[in-house]
Amino acid sequence: MILPQIQLNGTSLYYEKYGAGVPLVFIHDHLTSHHLFEPQVEYFRKRLQVIVLDLRGSGLSGKMNVEVNRILDTQCEDLRALLENLGIPKVILVACSSGGVLAQKFAVQHPEQVSALVLVDSGLFDHISMKNRKLWDFIETCTWISHYLPAEFFIRSLRMTYNKWLPAYHILRKELLHKRPTELIKQRIALRQIDMFAYAERLRIPVLCVAGSQNEWGLKQARRTAALFPAAQLAVLPDAMYPSHLCQPQDFNRLLLNFLMDQHLRE
Repeated sequence: MILPQIQLNGTSLYYEKYGAGVPLVFIHDHLTSHHLFEPQVEYFRKRLQVIVLDLRGSGLSGKMNVEVNRILDTQCEDLRALLENLGIPKVILVACSSGGVLAQKFAVQHPEQVSALVLVDSGLFDHISMKNRKLWDFIETCTWISHYLPAEFFIRSLRMTYNKWLPAYHILRKELLHKRPTELIKQRIALRQIDMFAYAERLRIPVLCVAGSQNEWGLKQARRTAALFPAAQLAVLPDAMYPSHLCQPQDFNRLLLNFLMDQHLRE
């Protein structure tokens, strides 16, 4: 096991690398860190080569020291520099929520380096009509302000929401207590500038879209997203909400492993 924090592309990047074999890289969303995939690391480290990282501006990695319109490109450059440093030529990307945007952008920019995509609870970010844009902007601004409130304000409601899914609660609680509000808001603003359609339609690799049955909005978005790809499958995890891979980690891990085997991506 290697647990370094290295300097590359003008920042410090934290990552963890386990196991051997086909490289499986997990990418978290803009609200969390590499801890989002703890159950997957534990499961796949015995079967494949597993890499998790904290994106620039998240977790234990360096600050978001770039302009908003350069955030996604810079994070893609960080990932490429990390893979080059590790001597890994090609990977399978597993990304959650907004991490899926980064994964798609990276796959479009570097198609020779990505053999497949797995998008977990990752929907479209341009679904708000102009009619509802002002209301959505107001709601989102209030949400941004709430990120600066002490984490303790939200722990009780988090516990009630995830009463059925305690593993998910414990990881999300940890992320909530270590949030980086200003940098997550910058990343969210960057995501609003992205044209999701421009990425999906250009990808010809196998894609698996996953959503939980208890997340009605997320499932709807996953269906829309899957329809954009030339070669995509949609899988629904029963009795799971966001993040579905934490609500039902055993089911998700088996689903992912079967996908890799079906696509002949596992050695």
